[in-house]
Parts: sequence; structure tokens; C-alpha cells
Amino acid sequence: MNLHSCTIRLNDDSTLICKTVEQSLGVIEYHGQANITDICINATDGVGVNSYNLPFEESIESLMNL
Repeated sequence: MNLHSCTIRLNDDSTLICKTVEQSLGVIEYHGQANITDICINATDGVGVNSYNLPFEESIESLMNL
């Protein structure tokens, strides 16, 4: 699986769309768990794109595994 995009929604309803794992992790680190409402990881298997909405810690772990 490869990252297609990572959508991060902040508490102020801002939405950030990241295209790389490094960018995603940087945004998450910068804003911190207290300021993030939701993380949606869109990963591709080469055929289709699957979306994952996981708890905060699992999202970070999943991103690091991509």
C-alpha cells in the first residue's frame, strides 16, 4: 500500500490535504493531537484507493508503515 493522500481536519474546521507521509507526519506533529479532530488516510494498492479513519495513534502508526 502507498499513500494516496492524508486529510487532516483541525478543531477550527480547517482541512489540510497532504500528499506524502513526511508532510502528513509533519502537520500532525506541528498541530498536535489536541488540535486535530480527524485524520483520514487514503491508501492505494495500485488498483484502487481505500480510505481509513483510525484513532489518532493508529493513524500515525499506519502512516509510518506506508
